[in-house]
Amino acid sequence: MTPGAAALVTAVRVSAMDHTFVVPVYGPAPNLAALLGSLKAQEPTAGNIILTTSTPSPALEDLARHFGVSLRINPQRLDIAADWNFALGSATTDLVTLAHQDDLYEPAYCVRVSALLERHPEAVLGFCDYREHTPGGPRAANLNLRIKRALCQRAFRGRELVSARADKVRLLSLGNPICCPSVMLVRTRLPTFSFPSGYQTNLDWSAWLELAGRPGGFAYLPEALVSKGVHPGSETTATIASRAREREDRMIFEGLWPAPVARSLAWVYKLGYRANRVAPLRSDPG
Repeated sequence: MTPGAAALVTAVRVSAMDHTFVVPVYGPAPNLAALLGSLKAQEPTAGNIILTTSTPSPALEDLARHFGVSLRINPQRLDIAADWNFALGSATTDLVTLAHQDDLYEPAYCVRVSALLERHPEAVLGFCDYREHTPGGPRAANLNLRIKRALCQRAFRGRELVSARADKVRLLSLGNPICCPSVMLVRTRLPTFSFPSGYQTNLDWSAWLELAGRPGGFAYLPEALVSKGVHPGSETTATIASRAREREDRMIFEGLWPAPVARSLAWVYKLGYRANRVAPLRSDPG
């Protein structure tokens, strides 16, 4: 254990029972019921589930009542970072996962990732591998996913934990392989953590890079316990279409590499976005 990380090992009860899923909901959320069903199916218990929104609606209130989960209204409609930070601030448990409204979780997610954190008391976050699904169902691993798994293998080298700053930056220096909804944060060890404003899509990548410079390890479980939803109306698809993600990728790469290298990496990384394209489902049999 590194000296700086030793101070983080406090009397934190790392347990699946001391965990909250927070779900920031923005606008219409046609896939939210499926997400809540997967959260309610967690083993051994659903634990705490909190919906937050800056765009309240009667339909969302009805859904919260139907699933028996809390709904909290963010009075300020600012940006995605404000929505995410409001959601995180709504939890009082030691462990928090920021679930996205289009995604799904395996029943063992809470148990497996909290056990990972229990094995590594200097970790400030744990995350797992993930799959993807479209409106038509699960889809095979694509170039983007294979690259992200390779980045994890490159940084962890068969270990479950990386604590040195160089290892954490290495994990993030060629792209962002940490799937945000797969991350379980140990908030007790991150009292000043927040997502940065000014991004449409890469606020999580920027946040992980900031955490890489702090004491505390990143723990990784190479099991796909989350399925990320990819569809024409998703935020990820929208930011790719508007080229916002391309611009933000280049901005982060330029903070890590000389300009010519950053441009090349952004160009190569952009090729993987083609895998995110999903044709709209046809409503007619023809």
